[in-house]
Amino acid sequence: MRFHVMSLAVSTMLFTSTVSFGQSATPGVAAEKRASALDVLTNAYTKVEARHGLNLNMEGQSLKSSTPRVEVRPTIGTRLVDGRLDVSVTFGAIKQADAAEFTQRNPEIIAELSAFSGDNLSVTPYLDIFTPFAGKGTTGKMAVNAAAKTREFSGSAGTVNLTASLEPGVETASSPGFAPVDIRVDRSGSDLGLVYNEEKSVHETEKREPNLSNEAVAAITFKPASLPGVTASLGGFVDTEWAPKYEAVLDNEDNVDVRKAGYNVSNSTFNRLRLTWAVNDRVLFINDTLQYIDGIYEKRVDGKRWENVARLSYTLF
Repeated sequence: MRFHVMSLAVSTMLFTSTVSFGQSATPGVAAEKRASALDVLTNAYTKVEARHGLNLNMEGQSLKSSTPRVEVRPTIGTRLVDGRLDVSVTFGAIKQADAAEFTQRNPEIIAELSAFSGDNLSVTPYLDIFTPFAGKGTTGKMAVNAAAKTREFSGSAGTVNLTASLEPGVETASSPGFAPVDIRVDRSGSDLGLVYNEEKSVHETEKREPNLSNEAVAAITFKPASLPGVTASLGGFVDTEWAPKYEAVLDNEDNVDVRKAGYNVSNSTFNRLRLTWAVNDRVLFINDTLQYIDGIYEKRVDGKRWENVARLSYTLF
C-alpha cells in the first residue's frame, strides 16, 4: 500500500502511471486509449467542503482540553474510464482555535480506480499524494482497499448490512526522516556516520526503506426506512504500521555496515460513529464521532482522546 516518493517529479510520474494503469487494466478498454481533454472536461466535477473539528483531550476520566478547528476544502476532479477512475485535486485552508488566520493545507492529489465492484466485494487501488506547495514536503501513499459486505437485511424499520475491509499499503516522503539504530560495535556514533538523538537517547540513521501499513475495518450500517438519505454506521478500526529499523555491525574485515534489521511494529485502534445525510444530489452532510483507544495520539495526550468532525459538502457541478 505504499510507494517511494522523493520529489514532485516522481510524484507526477507515479500519478501518470496510475492513470495509465487504470485505462489499460480495465476490461474492454484498449491499452493505447488515453483520456482526451474533452473527456476530462465532460466528466469534470467541482465541490466545496466545510469542516468543523473538535478534539477532546482526556486525562483519565476528566476533560483536559478541547481544541476546535475549521477547514475549507475545495476539490476539482474528473471521472474517466466509464466512471471507474476518479482523479481529483483537493486544496484547503485550516484555522486552529489559537490562530488568527487560516493556514494553507498541502494540495492533495488522489487517483482511485474501481478495479472490481460486485454485490458483495469491491477492490479499489488508489494513489494519494500530498504535494509540497504548502512548504511541508511531499508525501505519498499507494494502497489497495478490498472491502466485503453482506447482503442487506431488510425490515419495517430499515435495512442493515455488515462490512469488513483490509487496506494494505506503502507510504514514503521526500524527507524520509530517521530510524533507530542498534549499535553492536565498540565505536562512537560519529565514526559510524550516525546521528545521536539526545531527546530519545538513541543513535539514528536516515530511513532508506518506506513504511508499510495495513488498516482493518469492521462496521455495521443502518439505513432507516423513515428517513430517506440518512445512514448510520458504527465501525472499529485497527491500524498497523511497520517502520524499518537498522543496526550497525562489524564484518570480518573490520568494516562497519549499517543495515536494515527488520521492522518496528506499532498498532493503534479507534472506533467511529458516522451519521450521513444525503440532502439531495448536491448537498451531503457527514458527522464523525471518533474514539481513539490507544496508540494514535499517545505522544500528545495522556489517555483516551475523542474527536468530532462535522462536514458539509456542496457539489457545484
